[in-house]
Amino acid sequence: MTEAKNIFVVAPDEVHWEELQTVSGVGETIQVHPLLRPSDVVHVEDLRVKELLAKARAELDAFGGSVDGIIAQWDFPTTMLVPILCRERGLRSPTLDAVVRCGHKYWSRVAQRKAIPAHTPKFQLIDPFDETVGDRLELEYPFWMKPVKAFSSQLGFRIGSREDLEDAMAKTREEIERLAAPFDRILQEAEVGDEIRAIGGAYCIAEQYLSGLEVAHEGYVQDGEVVFHGTLDMIREEEVFTHFLWPSSKPDAVIERMEDATRELLTSIGFDDGCFNAEYFWDPDTNDLFIIEVNPRMSQSHAPLAMLVDGCSNHEIAIDIALARRPNFDPNRGRYAVAGKFLERVRQDGVVKRVPTEVELADLRSRFPSSTICVEVDEGQRLSELLDQDAYSYKYAEVYMGAENREKLLEQHQALLESIPFEIEPVTSANP
Repeated sequence: MTEAKNIFVVAPDEVHWEELQTVSGVGETIQVHPLLRPSDVVHVEDLRVKELLAKARAELDAFGGSVDGIIAQWDFPTTMLVPILCRERGLRSPTLDAVVRCGHKYWSRVAQRKAIPAHTPKFQLIDPFDETVGDRLELEYPFWMKPVKAFSSQLGFRIGSREDLEDAMAKTREEIERLAAPFDRILQEAEVGDEIRAIGGAYCIAEQYLSGLEVAHEGYVQDGEVVFHGTLDMIREEEVFTHFLWPSSKPDAVIERMEDATRELLTSIGFDDGCFNAEYFWDPDTNDLFIIEVNPRMSQSHAPLAMLVDGCSNHEIAIDIALARRPNFDPNRGRYAVAGKFLERVRQDGVVKRVPTEVELADLRSRFPSSTICVEVDEGQRLSELLDQDAYSYKYAEVYMGAENREKLLEQHQALLESIPFEIEPVTSANP
């Protein structure tokens, strides 16, 4: 009898752990194991890279069997830890250099400008600690400014004036060190080129302000071949994401252009043996298509959407790649034609007075059987003290749902939203 392969997934939460049990062969030819915990790598106030690597190595060393693959599903620091751990054990993974060239927003733009110039927006490197930057801008207002290493739109600002720039730089200087310091420590320890190390995590990038519709696709690279297996629309309202819809409704011709551009970019970077997702802006009026970013990992955020529509978690593809097996992702085998991830937000700071009880959540799941509700806050919590929020809102919950069409999906989400018993008391100057 063939011995089961052991796959370690970094920090699976309860939702993703349940999905992992649906992967073909799990419990028989594949054994899935958690590596680290969500509290180790997600929303961490003080990220200590050396200690984190040591903890991961110790867990792997203490395991009694073979370690046959390690899967990254979260953004930084996970995307950089996994290539290091895989290299040490001779496992399949993208190189750390390729991962950094995807995830470091400045070096990624440099690679994009070289490989796909027609799809690359204008950009400029900015030192937020240089108070003379405003005198040397190469971009016209408005533009976006964000750290070269961040995620979930942290410290991402729309800059419409010199005053906006100065305010954003002041805010960035206060907070950027939290991610910049551990990012730089990984770069110093890792085998990456000197040019990458020269521009560390404390820099920002200014980017041409783009308009249009946002669309993304998921895929993988195996033995140099780039393959795509999913698409989604990313809906933004007043500068913040409100929901994602899987699959995308964009024209096939747009998706094909995206695929051509992403294939060219990943090949030029040397990204191989890993999963990715890439985001674009498409302007239906001009037909312009600009790349936003490439995330060098499978998306844990999209896994429940794939389950609802395709009947299969995208973890299955990541596991196949790690084991050097040809993925066999067969779409549209799920119960629903469309699925959505909804990011429940408020724009004003407040204090959480009430969250749903387990009994209330169970009742909501029975009324909305396709739904998964992830509560992101605790009673008594101040929203402005949440970690890893965007610059314009606070996220208090996430909801996944499926339906027979988009209209039904949006109707069901609205009905569920009106039924969730959250209470958030706004904070005003009279009630600090």
